[in-house]
Amino acid sequence: MEKSSPMLIIVMLIVGLGIGGGIGYYMAPAKEIAGETVEVTVEVSPLEGKTVKVGHVASDTSAIETELPTYESIISPAINDFVKELGYDITFEYLVDDCQGQAAIHLEKVQSYKAMDINLVVGGEWSSQASAALSYVNENNMLLFSPSSTSPLLGIPDDNLYRMCPTDLVQAPAIAEMLWNWGIKAVIVIQRGDAWADGIYNILEPEFEARGGVILEKIRYAAEATEFSSYLATAEDIAKAAVDQYGAEHVAVDMISFAADGVPLVTQAKDYPTLYGLTWFGSDGTAMTQQHVDDAPEVSTHLVCLSTYAAPAASPKFRDLNDACYALFAQPAGYYTACRVDINWAIMEAVLESQSTDAMDVIPLLDTICFNAFGTSGWNRLNADGDRYASNYDIWGFGYGPDGVTADHVKYGLYDGVTEQVIWYPQGVTPKGEMVPGVVPPGQ
Repeated sequence: MEKSSPMLIIVMLIVGLGIGGGIGYYMAPAKEIAGETVEVTVEVSPLEGKTVKVGHVASDTSAIETELPTYESIISPAINDFVKELGYDITFEYLVDDCQGQAAIHLEKVQSYKAMDINLVVGGEWSSQASAALSYVNENNMLLFSPSSTSPLLGIPDDNLYRMCPTDLVQAPAIAEMLWNWGIKAVIVIQRGDAWADGIYNILEPEFEARGGVILEKIRYAAEATEFSSYLATAEDIAKAAVDQYGAEHVAVDMISFAADGVPLVTQAKDYPTLYGLTWFGSDGTAMTQQHVDDAPEVSTHLVCLSTYAAPAASPKFRDLNDACYALFAQPAGYYTACRVDINWAIMEAVLESQSTDAMDVIPLLDTICFNAFGTSGWNRLNADGDRYASNYDIWGFGYGPDGVTADHVKYGLYDGVTEQVIWYPQGVTPKGEMVPGVVPPGQ
């Protein structure tokens, strides 16, 4: 179960304490007792015998390939089995669609769910997609709960967008400290042209400069770009001059991208020898991205792409999810997969407690439900904006598995959110827990 006090649901629903009329009252047929007619009131849950539909919008077609089986084989069976154990004749049904990486299509999908009278939606996986739908969900009394949108620009109190992940107000300082701790004094930032990447950069720049670092150039490319030669040629010229000034071990590229653009970017970088000789860094958009391992293993492992990724709590819940994901699609469970699981448990609990699928009945319960839940991703506590509280960040990169041949995800270190320090591991660890060679900053 995804909360610390399971009896809360049971007690509230049995005794009819659901605020706002959660329990309906129906009159049973009159009975005659000793010549008198007695009416018996029977408490009936309004959702008994009904199907609760929850919409889901995956960020793109590659995401839906893993998210759909996650719903079918992990989320839906677990939640529906639990609801039955509580004694309810209620079924949760999950409708899963994708928006092909387009914010405008994401809005259309949300509007389609509204037309189907579905007001509880898991989506907005990219901040650009969440932003495009924000006004609509607010104006139409819907809930949009994101597992992975991190832009600080969307940290708005009292809106209908909730996020189960921490924002880049936490991640960007982690990236800055990661770069500085590695010994990087000058960095070229190559980033997507969207709200998510802008949000990271706007915090990264002052954080890195406050440590004494220099942003050599910000190269911002169109989010839909697949050809990067002009951007890389510019970066190559800047890198040559920077290497002469600082030394190659103190110059880096920080790539703020998603797999769809990051894979062609690193693939084409092979043609630019100075850039290709540097250590590359990234963010949660590059960490644990299977497309890098599958489609660009040689260049990805060469560049390493050390990337920050919010760290799930080391718990049996997360290990079970990780095992289930490997069994389903031969990939590890990332932090955002765990957040997606936790979102759906929170929605289920809020629906049962309110006995309503109206988002305006569900939303007021989410803060308390999440505060009391230690989920698959860890403590689900939200802040005043409806976003996840800060967490530690694992540092993932690309490397080789135990066979020394097959490319894999490798966890190379940790950014401790309490001490604000980076710890590099002498040995890296794969998502399966296998030990492999680690990475060591130059001069350490």
